[in-house]
Amino acid sequence: MQKIAGVLGLFLFCFALGFSYLKYSTDSIEIDRNPAALRTSFDYSYLSGEKLAEAAKNRLLSGFEIRHNADGLGLGLGHFVFIDSSGEKKLACQAFKKVIFTFEADGVSVAGEKSTMDVEGPCEYSNDMAKINPLYIPIGKILNERPGDGEFQFNGTHPVTVRFSNLADTWPKTWLLKSVRLQTEKSSDDLLIESNEVARIMGHPIVISLK
Repeated sequence: MQKIAGVLGLFLFCFALGFSYLKYSTDSIEIDRNPAALRTSFDYSYLSGEKLAEAAKNRLLSGFEIRHNADGLGLGLGHFVFIDSSGEKKLACQAFKKVIFTFEADGVSVAGEKSTMDVEGPCEYSNDMAKINPLYIPIGKILNERPGDGEFQFNGTHPVTVRFSNLADTWPKTWLLKSVRLQTEKSSDDLLIESNEVARIMGHPIVISLK
C-alpha cells in the first residue's frame, strides 16, 4: 500500500507541475498578443486625431532600420499601440495589413517622369512587438532580370512585391525614400507618411543602394 501511495503521490505531483507549466506558457502566449504588453512609450491609446497621426508617424520613422541578410536588403519600422475608430485598443499591425515603401531613383527619370520603386509586404510585428518586421528586397534576383516597368512577386520566407515604373534600360542603383504607407482594406483609413513629412521627421534623406 505504501508503494501504491508513493506512486500515486508522484503522479499527482508531476501532473500538478505539468499543469502549472502549461498554464504559465498559455498565459505567456496570451500576454504576448495583448496590446497592453507593449512598452508604454509606444502606447498612443491616449491620443486621437492629428496628435495620434503625428505620434504614429514619428514612431514609425524613429524605428526605421536597414538590415542585410541572405534574402537581400530589409526595411523595418517602429511599432505602436492605438485606439481604432471603433474604440478598440490595437497593435498597429492588427489594424494595418500591409506596409508600402515608395522610393524615387536619385537623378533618374524617363520622359520627365521620375523612376519609382514600391516595396509592399505584410505588416507583421517582432517578438517584442516594438518593431514592424523588415520587408526584404531580393536585390540579386532583381538585378539578374532585364530592367523595365513591371512587378516582381517573391513568396519565400519574407513575402514581398516590388514594382517599378518609368525605368530606363539600366537598373538605378541609388533610391531615396519618398513615402511610407500602412494600408488597410479601406484606403480612407490608411496611414500615409508623405515626402515632406519624411524629410521633416528624419532631418536627412533616407537612401538605399541596390548593388
